Amino acid sequence: MLRAVAFGWVVLSMTAVFFLWLGLQMASGLLYAEEGSKIPEVAPSAEVAGKQCEWKSKDGLGYRYRIPANYDPEKGANLTFILHGSNLNRWWGFSNHSWKTFRPDDIVVSPDGTTPAENDRYNFLGNGKDAKRLRALQKEICETFKVNAVYLYGHSQGSFFAFYYAGLYPKDVNGIVGHASGTWKGTAVGKKGHAQAVVFMHGTQDPVVPYDQSVWGYRGYVHAKYPMIRLRSLENWNHWPAEHNGPVPHTSQQLAWCEGMTTKDPERLAACFAVLADNTKNRERHDYAALYTLSVRIASTPSSENIAPAELIPRAGKMKDAVQALAHAHIEKIQVPEKGKLVDGGVWIGHLPVFLRSFQGVPACEGLRTKLSKLLAKQEKDALKHMRKYWQARGKKNAAAFKAGVAALEKGYLTYFCWDSGFRKNLGEWRKTEKSSGLKPADVKKYDALIGPFEQAIKDGYAAFDAINKEHANLAP
Repeated sequence: MLRAVAFGWVVLSMTAVFFLWLGLQMASGLLYAEEGSKIPEVAPSAEVAGKQCEWKSKDGLGYRYRIPANYDPEKGANLTFILHGSNLNRWWGFSNHSWKTFRPDDIVVSPDGTTPAENDRYNFLGNGKDAKRLRALQKEICETFKVNAVYLYGHSQGSFFAFYYAGLYPKDVNGIVGHASGTWKGTAVGKKGHAQAVVFMHGTQDPVVPYDQSVWGYRGYVHAKYPMIRLRSLENWNHWPAEHNGPVPHTSQQLAWCEGMTTKDPERLAACFAVLADNTKNRERHDYAALYTLSVRIASTPSSENIAPAELIPRAGKMKDAVQALAHAHIEKIQVPEKGKLVDGGVWIGHLPVFLRSFQGVPACEGLRTKLSKLLAKQEKDALKHMRKYWQARGKKNAAAFKAGVAALEKGYLTYFCWDSGFRKNLGEWRKTEKSSGLKPADVKKYDALIGPFEQAIKDGYAAFDAINKEHANLAP
């Protein structure tokens, strides 16, 4: 059911996501992680600035919130919603995104899902009723505080809902970051939403919501000609929230990009640039593509518009050039043979896909993508042809699935389909039980010839990618 949606822009089974997500959440210990102290139930006001509190909307929708410690009623602040995944509740937001440090200058609100499940658990469903409940809460917050802009961060089911909600109310949402997402059938896209900044963020090894859900969702927004749209691929990451599971605060970075691309406040623009320009914590996997596009916006803004601080404009110009130079450094190392075959191996097989995913939107990267467009298009076409057969036969006729998977690997080794760890694990398990799985000797022989070079290429490719980023880490002008 999960894979049935891989070929179009849309609908993941919410039932399937629910059970997979719930099981993985319980196993991970993330479910309902509490801080040990009771959260005060207090109506939102400037008097509780700098504290984590809890309240309910007029129609009973529970939520936790934090007003920034530096909140100025005259100046106002942005509003950021955290929307949890299936069968969770308001606790999830600040359990996975520190209420003290996450979007510190924003009013941050983490509500229960808009449809009750059971045992104080909730869901966000793609219907008008649920959307109206969140909008009512948004209006209540905006009546209490001066809200300058609204951003949505959703995870798993919450991210599907974030896109749905933003499509219904394009004038009420400035930016969306959907992690482990895709889009539901019926999600509205079009010119009315073109002022929004949109990010699909997804782990490339997500076992719950397949990575390709975000790929197809992203392509749908590109097709709808959204001017501020990006796909942030979290290499080798799974389904979990990514703010504190490593040195890079991924969610904060993407929200900073959304705000930076849409704000007209010089102070906020400088703050967003600072978030994306700080590559000191993890120089290998920093989001250089987001840094590049925000730098372009700042550097190309006429000083007469008073949007970007005067001192920031030349710095952004230098940063833009530095990221472009870093992209060229990667390209110099990626040597694509005229007739490359997986069986021949090579670092380029692992380096190229990671580079294309990570530097999307940087001109040097897009130039290489255009140069290799025929190769990449053929690989995707061939991979899809065989992967369809693999998905249809998997679990029913594993010998047929194995044959199709090996063919996909041989013809589409540069595609994300073949990089999927679940796919590679299945092929490996069937190979170990070749007799009971009924595998044909010819298919086993071909697999044995391909899998070694492929796994080595992925390992070497990541190492090469990280090494170049580290070597050119000092981008700060």
